[in-house]
Amino acid sequence: MDQMNQTVRRLEDVVMGIEGNGGDEIGTLEEARTRVESHFEELRVRLQSQEAAARAVVETHARERLATLTATQHDISTWLAQVVSVVVQCESALSQDDARLVGNGTQLKKAIEAVEKQHDQFSQLSPEQLSPDIPITFTKDNRVHIGPKIEMRVVALGLDGAGKTSILFKLKQNEFMSVTPTIGFNVETIEYKNLRFNVWDIGGQPKLRPLWKHYFLNTQAVVFVVDSSDKERLTEASLELAKLVAEKELKDAALLIFANKQDVDGSEGVESVTEAVGASKLCCSHSWHLQGCSAQTGAGLYQGLDWLSSQLVASPVTTLN
Repeated sequence: MDQMNQTVRRLEDVVMGIEGNGGDEIGTLEEARTRVESHFEELRVRLQSQEAAARAVVETHARERLATLTATQHDISTWLAQVVSVVVQCESALSQDDARLVGNGTQLKKAIEAVEKQHDQFSQLSPEQLSPDIPITFTKDNRVHIGPKIEMRVVALGLDGAGKTSILFKLKQNEFMSVTPTIGFNVETIEYKNLRFNVWDIGGQPKLRPLWKHYFLNTQAVVFVVDSSDKERLTEASLELAKLVAEKELKDAALLIFANKQDVDGSEGVESVTEAVGASKLCCSHSWHLQGCSAQTGAGLYQGLDWLSSQLVASPVTTLN
C-alpha cells in the first residue's frame, strides 16, 4: 500500500513537473514550447537573411546583365551608323576619278575592315546572351546560383599516399598517374554534369596537416581519401577524420570518404573501412557517405560525385548537352 501511495505521489509530481505549479515555476511543457518557438524563430530569421542574400544576387545579376545588353545595343546602333557611312563612302567612290579613288582607297578599306570585325563580334553572341532566361539553382544551404554551371568549393584531404591527387587526375583527365606526395596544395577544377567542383588538394604529410584548417573557410564539401590497402594506417586516418568533423568551419560541409585502392589485392572492403575509421560514430553530425573506389580503374569515383552532388544541390543535377 505504501508503495502504491508513493507511486501516486510520484505521478502527481510528474504531472506538476510537466504542467508547472501555476506560479513562478513553469513546467517542462512550457519549456518545450519555448524551445520550439525559439528554434523556429531562429529558422525564420535565418531564412529571411538567406532570402535577402538570394534576392541581392538576382538583382545584381539582372542589373549587370541589363547594363551589358544596353551597352551592346548602343554598340550595334553605332555599328549600323558606321555601316551607313561606309555605304555612302562606297557610293561616293564610284563617282570619283581613278586618282581620287586610289588616294581614298586605303582609308575606305580600313573602314570596311572595322565594320566587318564588329559584325563578327555581334554574330558570335551566345544563345545564353540572346535569351531572357535567368537560370536559378538553389544549393542545400539556400544559396542561389545563376548560370549553367554551379560552382562548389571542395577540399580533398587524407594521409600522405592515400591517392588524393591520383583520384583528381583520373576525374579530370581520365588518366591514372602515380604521383609523388603533394607538397603544399594543388587547385583543380572538375566539371561533372552541370557542376563545377573547385577542389583544393592539400598535402597529407604529418607536417602539413596542421595547415589544413587554413583552407576550410567557405568549404561546402570535404573529400577524405583513405588507403584501404594500408591496414596499419587506418587508425591514423581515423584520428585525422575525428579532427576534421570537430572543426566548426566544416560543421555544414558534406563529407565524402573515398576508400581508395579497392583494386589492390587484400585491401579492406567498404564495411571494414567504415568500421576501422569509426565513420558511423565520428560522422553522425554530418551528411556523410563512404564510397569504395579505385583511382587506377576509375571504379566508384563518379558514384561518389553523384552522392556529393545530391548533398550540395537542392534540385536534381542534370547533364548538359
